[in-house]
Amino acid sequence: MKTALLAYAGAFLTLLVCDGVWLGLIARSFYREQLGALMLPSPNLTVAALFYLFFTAAVVVLAVLPALSAGSITTGLLHGAILGLAAYGTYDLTNLATLRNWPLTMSLIDMVWGTALTALTAAGGYFAVRFIG
Repeated sequence: MKTALLAYAGAFLTLLVCDGVWLGLIARSFYREQLGALMLPSPNLTVAALFYLFFTAAVVVLAVLPALSAGSITTGLLHGAILGLAAYGTYDLTNLATLRNWPLTMSLIDMVWGTALTALTAAGGYFAVRFIG
């Protein structure tokens, strides 16, 4: 139980920091340019918090714990990347398939980011257990 909680804390912190830098600094204007009027003036933080809490749990169960069992950060990175591509791809490809004028460029960049972000999140959980636990 201690291992899973430490993995969760490391993954959660990694997810928040990395996505915060991405959304707040690097890609802030990109998403606004791509989505325009579809974006709220400010995000719904309650809904965002639910996403981060649930997504971190999925990363821990599907990527971090298998990596710890295998004793391999590579396993965590690979499982995290697959999970990220599946999750972000589901969102972006569904929007491309169902919404008028959904931007292809944004979807492609968002899928690449989701893949990298989830791999990094898994690594954060793995390293928290290996170096702190």
